Amino acid sequence: MSELEFLRAETLNRPGIVHAFTTRHGGVSKGGYSSLNLSWKDGDDKDDITENRRRVTEALGLDRLIFLNQVHGNTVHRVEAIPETGWSVGQGDGLITNIPGLGLVTQTADCTPVLLFDPVNRAVGAVHSGWRGTVQDVVGETVEAMVREYGTDPADLLAAIGPAITPANYRVGPEVLDQFEDLFGSLKGLALERDDEGGAGIDVSQAVRRQLAAAGIPETQIERLPVCTYGDERFFSCRRAKGTPFGGQAGIIALV
Repeated sequence: MSELEFLRAETLNRPGIVHAFTTRHGGVSKGGYSSLNLSWKDGDDKDDITENRRRVTEALGLDRLIFLNQVHGNTVHRVEAIPETGWSVGQGDGLITNIPGLGLVTQTADCTPVLLFDPVNRAVGAVHSGWRGTVQDVVGETVEAMVREYGTDPADLLAAIGPAITPANYRVGPEVLDQFEDLFGSLKGLALERDDEGGAGIDVSQAVRRQLAAAGIPETQIERLPVCTYGDERFFSCRRAKGTPFGGQAGIIALV
């Protein structure tokens, strides 16, 4: 049995919190979900997923992992307690809390995971930002929620952008590129050159980084892990799976 393998961001290696970006290693799921699938997918055995989640919870020393039914939107949930039933607190793509021991989870398999920490007011956030959520500025909405709920000053926030697909492996059509161009004013630094059909590889994580900075987080406090989920087989990738079953990894952050 392989050991759990986590990636961590130097920016978030601080007292009072734990965080991790999981890989495929260290779980019990089989086939395309092998082995540390943390997503509640219909094709995987629910007992295996539960065991995978238990292992991660134990390894991080947490009381519970808190999930969302992610919908590629910009709804943010404040977590104040462990859900009475199940793992999820509802539909959405952002989580925030100031309660210790609750591990906020963002699930991905190419989309961009973002973890946030306010060391002054002792609060954390986790965000799932695919291209649709990015167009809706889900990271900006999450920062605003922390400001509103916990008195966070964005200038104090520390942010980590986890493993995600990179533009060389993520071509999108003109209908997506046009939305990014409308939002950012230009695709410079966000996309490769358009092909004959008007599509191009897009860098969603770079777009997210710009949104974090626009929300008031200093550039020096934003770290991006240089890992591509498509190119690095330690990670699940929807694009690489090409229609076959695949699991999901997670970005996790908690106060301790």
